[in-house]
Amino acid sequence: MIDAHLFRWKSRLLTAGAALAIGLGAVVAPATGAAGAPATGATAESALPSGNSAYRTLADYESDMAELAARYPDLVKPITLPYRTTSGRAVRGIEISKDVRANDGKPVFVDVGMHHGNEWPSGELTMEFAIDLVTNARQPRIASLLEHARVVVVPVVNVDGFVRNRRQTDTNTDMNRNYGLGWLPLSSAGTAPWSEPESRNIAWLLSTRQATVFNTQHTCIQVVLYPPLQLAAGPAQDAPRLHRLASAVAAQYGPTYRALPSAEDYETTGEAIDWAYYATRGLSITSETCPNPGVARTFQTQVVDTYAAHRSAMLEALETTADPREHAVIEGKAPKGAVLRITKSFDMYTSPYAQPDGSVRPTSFTTTLSSDLDVLRPNGTFRWAVNPSYRPVPAYQADGVRGNQTGFHTEPWILTCERRDGTVLQTTRVNVDLGEKVRVDLSPCKRNFHRKDVR
Repeated sequence: MIDAHLFRWKSRLLTAGAALAIGLGAVVAPATGAAGAPATGATAESALPSGNSAYRTLADYESDMAELAARYPDLVKPITLPYRTTSGRAVRGIEISKDVRANDGKPVFVDVGMHHGNEWPSGELTMEFAIDLVTNARQPRIASLLEHARVVVVPVVNVDGFVRNRRQTDTNTDMNRNYGLGWLPLSSAGTAPWSEPESRNIAWLLSTRQATVFNTQHTCIQVVLYPPLQLAAGPAQDAPRLHRLASAVAAQYGPTYRALPSAEDYETTGEAIDWAYYATRGLSITSETCPNPGVARTFQTQVVDTYAAHRSAMLEALETTADPREHAVIEGKAPKGAVLRITKSFDMYTSPYAQPDGSVRPTSFTTTLSSDLDVLRPNGTFRWAVNPSYRPVPAYQADGVRGNQTGFHTEPWILTCERRDGTVLQTTRVNVDLGEKVRVDLSPCKRNFHRKDVR
């Protein structure tokens, strides 16, 4: 394994610290003052890609991501999400792909951990998969996937919760109840839809990338869930696709794992996967891992013993991302050096709830999707993997919950061809469905790209 010894060296330091802490009657926690930390179960060395044998601190996560980006600049690019947490902390991640700095229009797999700050294994599994992809990027299967897809990894999205080893954010909000679609003012759901910077970060991440697959990693049950979150919503329009992916992921975790709509596990509201699917039509799943009943929940059982299955499960998700049947394609020819941009904006709705004026009705919010592509080839040809322009109609409407929707909004992508200074030279509408390719004519942009009299 390429350079894995660097991570194992750090692991030995972590293990030594864990052993000292356990000898003093404590456990290693992500930050000073964290209470109720999970059992470490540290061993001398593990079979993880990093070689780690104890839970990371926040500084460890940030150091590991920075090290990957520094050592593999052609494969790894660091990203910082735009909103700092309530307590002012940055939320960091990495992008992984061949020629990662080329904005080249590959389909995207977004993989995040720790919506709930006390679910430590979810962050560990997410981080280990990132290290695995990078350090094994020359293996044929992984090399092919990284040539044809891009992976975005954010191992800790609820940073404040992780630092304090608690489920909620520092406003005592469960960020996975704060997403706008179907939101209700529950005690843990925040003061309003999207009130939390942590949930707005994930909205930004998915709104600016064409994510074919979105996975949010959790513990501790043995399920892979997909929309919808409430029984009244009825089946999602893409239920067969969602169930197929969830089943493939669950099968890799083991025969005791189930794939099912989230509402059939238990009903919630305002979660990431519902907004993500109904806003983008990307396949959105919640992967929950847990040891079998009666098995102690330790670092060994929840991370080390789970990782091989997790690797196979996430490779299934990445294979689905790269599958041309699971996204759409816009292609054509534009001036070399041009920037292409696709956007759309639309209103979405919460569930109905009591308003200050005494009425009971939903609240609306606007979702804007905007992604761009750099035209890189000398001849100007491009191929852009995008989510379909046909968006599934959600059950949550301006007049309440209208379940069992079967239709799609016909909302074309608005495609602009621009100079790098932002000058728009052409605007066109593009409708493209799942598995389709649409070729766009950008002749006006090509004619005017180098003309100084066109502004």
